[in-house]
Amino acid sequence: MKPFQRSTSLRKLYRRTPSGKISVIFYRRKDSVAKCSICKRPLRGSMDSSSRQYGGYLCHKCLSMGIKLAVRGIS
Repeated sequence: MKPFQRSTSLRKLYRRTPSGKISVIFYRRKDSVAKCSICKRPLRGSMDSSSRQYGGYLCHKCLSMGIKLAVRGIS
């Protein structure tokens, strides 16, 4: 095994080749879905982070709730 193949970030699948040998195929793991840091629901929209305030970090409901609380002066 090559040094870069020893990484745990790569997913290893053992496949039988037509000749009967077992070979290892390496796949990159898929990124997990971005979640809101308050309510833990998956964020909607594109996977790129939005350019708005807290984009890619908070969902729209939690963000609007946070802005309302900030304007009202409640911590």
